[in-house]
Amino acid sequence: MTANDLFRRQLGSYASVHRDWRNKATHFVGIPAIVFSLLLLLSLWRFEVGGRDWTLSLAVAIVAVLGWIALDLGIGVIMAVLMAPAWYAADALAGALGSSSAVWMAFIVLFVGGWILQFLGHHYEGKRPALLDNIFQGFIGPMFLVAETVVVMGHRRDLADAMGEVDVTVR
Repeated sequence: MTANDLFRRQLGSYASVHRDWRNKATHFVGIPAIVFSLLLLLSLWRFEVGGRDWTLSLAVAIVAVLGWIALDLGIGVIMAVLMAPAWYAADALAGALGSSSAVWMAFIVLFVGGWILQFLGHHYEGKRPALLDNIFQGFIGPMFLVAETVVVMGHRRDLADAMGEVDVTVR
């Protein structure tokens, strides 16, 4: 399995400003916090389609997964497996919090905390976040975490090459 050209280029660009292990570590916490915060907030909006109750959170999760699959089937499928429980947990937490103001507060804490971690990581890296130069990099960030994990586990040489990781070992 190989990545398509667009994904390979975007992943390479993203990886070029995510070399420092501390930056990667902050991203492994910060990016999931940001994604979860967005799913949590979007679960406030509900609509009906075909007699079923949907949330904007589920709709966005489905569109994101389809986009990730279009960029790389293998990474996209893993993203789908990760996104399903994240969406479910966000929807359940929104229900448990009970009020939109409580959901908004949780969103703010997770979202701002996630971004603080991102900028802390880039402080260590000494490079500006890729997102500031290319907004699409925000979509690539979660895929980078999965790609990095898959590569460190010894799979997907094509992704290691795209990320410029010649001798990949668990760090």
